Amino acid sequence: MTAIGEAMTGNDSSGGRSAGPSTAEVVAAAVRLFTSHGYAATTMGDIAVDIGVSRRTLFRNYGSKEDLLFAEHEDVFETVQRYLSTSANTDRVAAVCEAARMVFASFVRAPEIAVPRYHLVRALPALRDREIAMTARYQRAFSRHLAAGETDETRLLICASCAASLIAAHNHVLRAWLRAPSGPLPWERFDTALEVVTEGIRDRLRVGGAAGSTQGGGRPTGEGEPDEDAVLVAVYPTRMEGAEVMRRVRQALQ
Repeated sequence: MTAIGEAMTGNDSSGGRSAGPSTAEVVAAAVRLFTSHGYAATTMGDIAVDIGVSRRTLFRNYGSKEDLLFAEHEDVFETVQRYLSTSANTDRVAAVCEAARMVFASFVRAPEIAVPRYHLVRALPALRDREIAMTARYQRAFSRHLAAGETDETRLLICASCAASLIAAHNHVLRAWLRAPSGPLPWERFDTALEVVTEGIRDRLRVGGAAGSTQGGGRPTGEGEPDEDAVLVAVYPTRMEGAEVMRRVRQALQ
């Protein structure tokens, strides 16, 4: 990242003195102009004049008005990815919940950006499409982290469902706050929402699988011995030799 935006990310090399406005300052200026003059009527040149940089510099750093409007969330997404890739938390559900909190915090700590941008996005279909694409990136990142090392289709489905549910819970609480941002920050409601959608999933994703799940032919992986009256149903190709069928059945019963 070049001079613009360094103040926000802490990447400046000037001893803590930014050579230009931070990403948050640039986005705040853009949102203010979009709100007062209209998104279509505001140009990148208008924004450049407002923040005191050249139009060329603004284009080089942000590309377009749409890119600029969501610019700080590129930083947030990179932070979330780094957190998940380096997390020492063996509880994968807890790790993605913490990542969701990081995303939520990035909105509520900057209402001067988040609230007017919310109304802009609601009014412009192209911006809604961009927001949907951003949401999908977070969902994929959460799903990948939850599913790391998994191969069982049922467990992969649980991971994907959990990621989607976390995004839905995050957006549900966030949108309620964006519609009425003057009250207290809804952290308690947010944490409750995450608990609701992840209830029981931690146990099902424990190492070794959930009680009652099956591995390698159907034997339960829960604690204790299987029921003596349990029935094993095995299906094998008709062309398979009888000895091989019996070997596989004995292996499944071990």
